[in-house]
Amino acid sequence: MNPEYIIAIVTGGVFLILLLSFVIVYGARRSNYKKFQKQLDETYLGGNLSKMEYDFAGYDEETEKILERLNAGAEKQVTIDDVLGDNKSAFPEDVFAKIDTEGLEEITGNYKPE
Repeated sequence: MNPEYIIAIVTGGVFLILLLSFVIVYGARRSNYKKFQKQLDETYLGGNLSKMEYDFAGYDEETEKILERLNAGAEKQVTIDDVLGDNKSAFPEDVFAKIDTEGLEEITGNYKPE
């Protein structure tokens, strides 16, 4: 038999083995993915969680007044002035003041990994 035919037969056999192994691995991974997806759906889409209410947070009186006003039709964005009202002293003005950089040091040097 000619060497060209032997090389062609061996190459074709290797190709078929690789193709068959790909099909088997692809099928196994797809099956595992479907099982995993089913498990996630059962965990997070179960009947227990579908009945859960997410708006059960308690609000203080001021926030309830703001929410009532917003729900009454005055559809505007809530600002910090709405939240603080007349009590603006509760919000310190120096929160957004410039940071004092005195005392900060710049670290210089060479990094030498060991």
